[in-house]
Amino acid sequence: MVSEPLNQAQAGYMLQLLNLHLSNTTDARLHQHMECWMEDVELTLAPKHQGHGMDIGFMRYNAVFSFERFPFKKQSPAVVMANVMAWLDDHDEYFEKFELAKPSFDIEPESDDTVVMTIEVELMERLSVVEAPDGEIHWRNKRWTNAPYDVWYAENIAIYSKTNPPSLVTPDDQN
Repeated sequence: MVSEPLNQAQAGYMLQLLNLHLSNTTDARLHQHMECWMEDVELTLAPKHQGHGMDIGFMRYNAVFSFERFPFKKQSPAVVMANVMAWLDDHDEYFEKFELAKPSFDIEPESDDTVVMTIEVELMERLSVVEAPDGEIHWRNKRWTNAPYDVWYAENIAIYSKTNPPSLVTPDDQN
């Protein structure tokens, strides 16, 4: 279990958020037997300026969660599975767009009362950088650090033309 925030390369932000969700939805006694990590990381270069920072690309990886000594008679593995699916539905903006693999669950008997339960979830997230004078990333003749940043979106704009009257664009017009 990730106990304190790590940088994105150590444990993706999505992995950390899903780990936090599972920690909040499972019995605290299970936490000492829970581990998570990233596997099969693929990087895609796709630079995009976002105002307060840059996306240097995307990171696609398998997030693996392992529960040893999971007391399946006291806590249903199906509840953990449903919480993973619920979190993905609420938070994973790339699942359908990039046709990420469906989560997989593996349960192996350990004793009469416990199992080893492994959950694998394919995740994708932006690899974000912000300018920093002492940043450890050297890119485009500047120094950067790996960090999240706020992306601001316009809520209203006004379009003016010499031949047409002013026209307000509302949130309903975004698409």
